[in-house]
Amino acid sequence: MSIAYPILYIALMAFLPLVFSTARSMSREKLRDRVFMKTVGKDYLRTFPTVALVSLPLVAIPQFARGYVVALHLVFMWMVIMEIGHVWLFGARMGLNTFYSLFVTNMKETAEYIRNNQTKAQWALILAIYLAPLAALWFIRPVTFSPRWTRAAWGGALALVAIPLVRNFFKKGAKHKPSYVLNPFVSVFYHYVLYRRQYGALKRQIEAHAAPRFEGFASEIPGDVRETHVVCIGESSNAMHHSYHGYARRTNEFTDALGDVVSVRGVRSQYAQTLPSLEKTITFATDAEPGLLYSKGSVVDYFKDAGFKVFWLSNQYALEDTAITAMAGHADVRKCFNFSSMKGFETAGYDGTLLPEFKRTLEDPAPKKVVFLHMIGSHSAYVNRYPAEFSHFRGAAPGKEHLSSAATEMLNTYDDSIRYTDWVIAEFVKALKERGDTDAESLVYFSDHGEDCYDTTDGKILGHSQLANLPMTSVPLQVWVSPKLKSLRPAFVARLAKPKPEYRLEDMIHTMIDLSGRDNPDFVREKSVFGP
Repeated sequence: MSIAYPILYIALMAFLPLVFSTARSMSREKLRDRVFMKTVGKDYLRTFPTVALVSLPLVAIPQFARGYVVALHLVFMWMVIMEIGHVWLFGARMGLNTFYSLFVTNMKETAEYIRNNQTKAQWALILAIYLAPLAALWFIRPVTFSPRWTRAAWGGALALVAIPLVRNFFKKGAKHKPSYVLNPFVSVFYHYVLYRRQYGALKRQIEAHAAPRFEGFASEIPGDVRETHVVCIGESSNAMHHSYHGYARRTNEFTDALGDVVSVRGVRSQYAQTLPSLEKTITFATDAEPGLLYSKGSVVDYFKDAGFKVFWLSNQYALEDTAITAMAGHADVRKCFNFSSMKGFETAGYDGTLLPEFKRTLEDPAPKKVVFLHMIGSHSAYVNRYPAEFSHFRGAAPGKEHLSSAATEMLNTYDDSIRYTDWVIAEFVKALKERGDTDAESLVYFSDHGEDCYDTTDGKILGHSQLANLPMTSVPLQVWVSPKLKSLRPAFVARLAKPKPEYRLEDMIHTMIDLSGRDNPDFVREKSVFGP
């Protein structure tokens, strides 16, 4: 059998996601855009070296051609399917943040996502696409070379084409490795190595607290006043589905009923995935200064250095191998409550599971406390995020009558999860209020990123990806401040009434510090949502 046949199949796997992505983005405007067409052409050319490198074993071990190609199919076709699926759902190929999310997820989270987003019929089709080519691959025969010199010719040609890939791999300081990210054969390995390298450096810095200690603190609150500041971190909550943001459904009825919760509009996350968002949100790192993620401590370190006892209570998935859990590990007390079957997790439940432990934390004798509550929020599957008695919305949402019955039901469960989170936040505030007016207390709630729940014009997107459109990056921000804290900080109360009309979530660490009344050289008041 000619070597050309297995090489063609290898090329098909390499080029299929690129072809599909190009076709998905094609329009008359794009076809007339020379820059776009030039970029697409370069992408195709950059994929050839990988095809050549992966094809070289066919020359070295031609008698094992069938086994080699079948092994490639079994290992890498799933990446081809994932790439195409990502393009189909979100209109863009998988990027760095998407790969990072894959690396830090677990089987429980993956299974829940699959159940929520794929039907049995869709899975049957995916399996058919995955398995059907195996029947054809079975008929591949050992590669033969006639005349015999053609083996050397094929090997030389493939090696020559593969040179740019190998050279780019060993080139120090290369700003990009296009062949790695444009085909399924090496992209996953490249991104994994990159992830481990970056995370390893960050984890070492966190564990050693290598960043300089935060110093030079000043406080607007007298030292003899007891303080409790609460930071509630939500998940996948789109501000456009909050009634305070103008949504037609009453999803904020519980915090509205309190009467003293400040709700802020116009807040945007830079990312539509948890890790890259929170890596900026709870550190001093920004898009302009990403290196601060490594050279400065996190908000947990900041409050500890300021003299607070820090608690981190989590109802998130057991993602132990991430920068976020490493930062949370610096808290004086860290407890997790999601999935009893997993190490370190005590119970399983909704975000309301955090309430009893939160109330016990409030009774801790430490005079100065900061409590982080990391919630599961509206993470898919939405219907699993609230008890049955919080199933509230029925029928089509206003303006969404065009959705199918299945999409309508999905939207209803999403809005129910938003409403339940609002109830949980209101319960946290009530627990603080029950302690009386003697302590200086505050609570801030925000979400790591949003979610597109049929909010785009075509009404077809569900979920979040690094596409990061408006629904995926529009997040809620709510603040409550106790009467005692208000009495001690009249100037802050005046600022509290005038939040910024637009705010970047990457500056959120400055808002947390602002609420605590602390100041030091690292704090920039202008970066607080209540800054001047």
